[in-house]
Amino acid sequence: MTDHEPLVLRFDPQTVDHLGAKMYSHLPNALAELVANAYDADATNVLIRIEADSAISISDDGHGMSRDDVADKYLRIGRNRRQDSPSGLTEGGGRPVSGKKGLGKLALFGIGKRIELSTTRAHSAQATTIVLDYDDMRSAEGAYEPVEGNQPASESEHGTFIRLRQLKRSTPINAEELSVSLSRLFNYFGADFQVTVESASGESFPISRQLRLSAIQVEFEWAFPQSWRVDDEVGSARQISGVIVSAKSPLKQALRGITLYVNGRLANEPEFFGSSESSFAFSYLTGYLNVDFLDALVPDVIATDRRAIDWDTDETLLLKIQLQQLMVRLGQEWRRLRAEARKAIIDTEVGGSTEEWVSSIHAEEQESVRELVTAIESDQIDMSTTQQGDLIKLVQRVAPPHAEFVWRHLHPEIQAATSKHYVMGDYYTAVQEAIKRYVSTAKLWSNIDESDASKIVSNAFGDNGPLKVFKRYMLSNDFDVQTEKNVENGQKQISMGIVMGFRNPMAHEEVERLHSSGAFTNDDCLDALSIVSHLTRRMFDAKTDHT
Repeated sequence: MTDHEPLVLRFDPQTVDHLGAKMYSHLPNALAELVANAYDADATNVLIRIEADSAISISDDGHGMSRDDVADKYLRIGRNRRQDSPSGLTEGGGRPVSGKKGLGKLALFGIGKRIELSTTRAHSAQATTIVLDYDDMRSAEGAYEPVEGNQPASESEHGTFIRLRQLKRSTPINAEELSVSLSRLFNYFGADFQVTVESASGESFPISRQLRLSAIQVEFEWAFPQSWRVDDEVGSARQISGVIVSAKSPLKQALRGITLYVNGRLANEPEFFGSSESSFAFSYLTGYLNVDFLDALVPDVIATDRRAIDWDTDETLLLKIQLQQLMVRLGQEWRRLRAEARKAIIDTEVGGSTEEWVSSIHAEEQESVRELVTAIESDQIDMSTTQQGDLIKLVQRVAPPHAEFVWRHLHPEIQAATSKHYVMGDYYTAVQEAIKRYVSTAKLWSNIDESDASKIVSNAFGDNGPLKVFKRYMLSNDFDVQTEKNVENGQKQISMGIVMGFRNPMAHEEVERLHSSGAFTNDDCLDALSIVSHLTRRMFDAKTDHT
């Protein structure tokens, strides 16, 4: 098969389990090692295919490996890739090297037992193939010889293909969910590095930076480094960048927290860094920060499985304190921004300031309404701003402006005539204006040439008056004629009574004396407004019938 010495993987037998099967039990985290390898190989396209025969494959168009590369690099566990690149850049020179520990090939044994690899360097007419078997490696005594082969290849071909068989999981792999999970493990997806997950049926799910936030309805956003303040010394000095957003509604637990990336790869899973601030705001916050400076620290502060950072060093402790301070500040800013946005939406929904509305209620119900509105507007309530606005509108329907009085039941014509005085609480003037509007309308519609209000309503209504308020009911019901006379005369008598009993005294006496004496209280005036509203409604309904 070959004139070379056989390919050998040398290791302590326990290494396969400790750094592979036991450390990488999650499919996305294991596959992330292969995605990172493709990135470091200067690949521009990576395809992850879920195959129908309970297998999964990953192919890339990177520079690939020669047989010597496979022997000296791929089959050497723990090789520090950075040592092969003093500049810290990939072979093509355009990317920072993201791999470091050389444990990626063992990660796959956490999810499957058989690894099939085929790789080709550019301008080579031969592809190198090997097969790694988990059970055979476990039984080997520190030196494992994988099954090796080669096959013809076009000199224009290059890249690496890996198929993982004998998967340990029994449940089907959801391609879309896998794409979302992988989007959270990297931050270097873009035009020059595209990764796609393909389902067994051929459906494609491209991975992008935006995918991790695609299902979130963003309300507020903080972009870094722009959002660092002058006193955020670590954030500014270390050029920490990224985006943090708040959602319009509480996030699922898996989406909460700030993810840290180092040179585009996950370095610390989402969290809030032990901030002592109330966790309520954290139900809405998510995002990521790029802390690339950690990659240069010695010793390495990033865990082998790249899920956590060692916070017990001087540099990482300073970073943690900075992040804690940031979380507290964003929590405070979120509450302020949300309160402002909520107030604007609610004020729009209710047609004005909620405080003005609540303050217009002068009876004992005012405090109860205020407590209810305050509770609904609170940022502690688990609902969106839109939902809060809708709920406030429902409360306003039950307790509209001036709810303890008769405003909501007054005829629109009376509301138009009295609104200015009503809102000011000047109910005495409101009654006078309501009676004026009622009388002037009756005069206009009855064509009565008279200036005295009592005479106007006396001549306009009643059994012999031109304005009939009950005729509409006589036409459609078998009422007695006497009933009609009684109602028509009642309209007349009540109209005269309201003029003589309210308008005339108020026109001749000081309002303050009437009020302080108890002769005409606020309730008296509001009762009178109800009566005028009733009379006006009768008159307008009759006019509508006649026209």
